[in-house]
Amino acid sequence: MTPENLEFVVLAAGKSTRNYPHSKGIPHKSLVPFGSRKVIDFVMNQIILAGGKHITIVVADEAAIEAFRNCFSREPEIESKFEEKGNTTALELLQSLYIPDDVEIKYFIQEKPRGTGHAVGLVYNTIKDTGRNIVMIWPDDIVLADKFADSDEAKQPIYKRAVDTYIKNGGVGNLGITRPVDNPSRWGIIQDGYFLEKPKNPVSNQAAFGLFIFDKEVSKKLYDSAIKMNEGKAVEGIVGGELAFADALNKTIDENPLKMKIQTISILPSDMYLDCGSIEGYEKALIYTLLTESKFKKNNFAFVESILDKIKININKEG
Repeated sequence: MTPENLEFVVLAAGKSTRNYPHSKGIPHKSLVPFGSRKVIDFVMNQIILAGGKHITIVVADEAAIEAFRNCFSREPEIESKFEEKGNTTALELLQSLYIPDDVEIKYFIQEKPRGTGHAVGLVYNTIKDTGRNIVMIWPDDIVLADKFADSDEAKQPIYKRAVDTYIKNGGVGNLGITRPVDNPSRWGIIQDGYFLEKPKNPVSNQAAFGLFIFDKEVSKKLYDSAIKMNEGKAVEGIVGGELAFADALNKTIDENPLKMKIQTISILPSDMYLDCGSIEGYEKALIYTLLTESKFKKNNFAFVESILDKIKININKEG
């Protein structure tokens, strides 16, 4: 198996109300700024660095497709203007958003918010003849690797670490990225190779986030459930009116635990985890990336230093 045998499915069909007002007026929260780029640009870059060649973005409607296409489309006329003006910085930033020609991007419309399992199942049906396994991506979970880390592994983007690990282990079964959390009963936890959604008495504190690679057997079960759900039939694994992936995943593990138990790759101490899925989390992520990932990071940092004392005084006045 190689990364070309994987279909990267980016979940971008939600309303993104947890990010209001930042995400209000745009199709999805992954289209908000992130350093000198947008969140979706960072996610796509991470997929490409992992070797991904096939990407499906799950959206809510045609308007969302148009918005995403506009993000990645080439604009030779604007490039020419930047070149004429000698604005090399703007030109480099624009060109950094383009997707390589050998990367295929498709779109899948999930008209109603029916859950991650529903989306994965229906997307799998569109690519099942290719034999690809699905890599499910939550685009609001961001991990920045430390470019100055001591080890080569720590410098690698986490999507690449996950994909490389999966392929090294045979390209079968399931794999999830995890991070330690202080309150595991609030999260989806991977424990003893199973996925537990908000367990009451968890032993593990390893929360799954960001990326999940599914064995085809899981995707098949999710497709069967998604079809039944569309037909109005009773389906196991419904949580809050949406089809989650946990039930299909754990049933597949029960059927063949030796092969299907979830492999894990945890973030490293040197990694920076950023949660862009809420107002507070996103604002922290934006501040961090403007100071570390922006083309103008040195100027941004100098500006923050110059006004920090004034900010502190005003905050103290506000109480």
